[in-house]
Amino acid sequence: MPNDYRPDWDIYTCHIEDTPAIIGLDLDLRRFAPLNNKPFSLYISVYLNDPRPDGFPKAEEFETLGEIEDGLVLQLEQSLQAHLAGRTISAGIRDFYFYIGNPLLHDKFIGDVMVRFPGYKYDYEVKEDKNWELYFDFLLPDIQEFQRMQNRKVLRTLKQNGDIEDKERHIDHWIFFTTEADRDLYWKQIQPRGFIVEGWPAESDSDLPCGLQVSRNDKTDEDSIDAVVMLLWELARKMNARYDGWETVIVAQ
Repeated sequence: MPNDYRPDWDIYTCHIEDTPAIIGLDLDLRRFAPLNNKPFSLYISVYLNDPRPDGFPKAEEFETLGEIEDGLVLQLEQSLQAHLAGRTISAGIRDFYFYIGNPLLHDKFIGDVMVRFPGYKYDYEVKEDKNWELYFDFLLPDIQEFQRMQNRKVLRTLKQNGDIEDKERHIDHWIFFTTEADRDLYWKQIQPRGFIVEGWPAESDSDLPCGLQVSRNDKTDEDSIDAVVMLLWELARKMNARYDGWETVIVAQ
């Protein structure tokens, strides 16, 4: 992996074939994928013995699934130079998704791990996937969900530092545009919603050089943040602009 690669695991909820699902993936892989030296995708399905009615594992089985994952990762990293790209849980099945260079003897290496868990049924399949379609088209969330994941990441940091989410505070947002005319039109549309202009940042070497920094007082619970961010994000998308994130202060008392 490149030297600046930093694993960035996160999860989100969705539906797979109309069934509730949780997908976890390494988001930082999107910066480097596809990796030319790992052109095969390998997925391993482990069938839960006693899933909840919604298809997710009960607490006592979750620990065993973690042990299975640790065993598979260690074995496949050593034997196949595999890289775990993501995992899903849905309909009573835990799936693990790896990318590998050479699939030779993959069935043996998987079996060497699963023999330690005789109470679990499992399947596996390997496919050529030079463009990493499994990662980009299946595991990676759509752009709306990706923005919500970025919101949650900031919210977790705030909470870890004692932030009180139901207290309103100053929150800054940045949006970048192709032209000043687009920026002015955007501002006219959001001004009635209580935003104020904090600045007009410029990025002269960018395709979106015309920046707008706005602020508004809002709470930092997930619903409040998602509402304001998705409002600004969706309007930016319609104007071929880029919503570039938000920033605030910690309110701990």
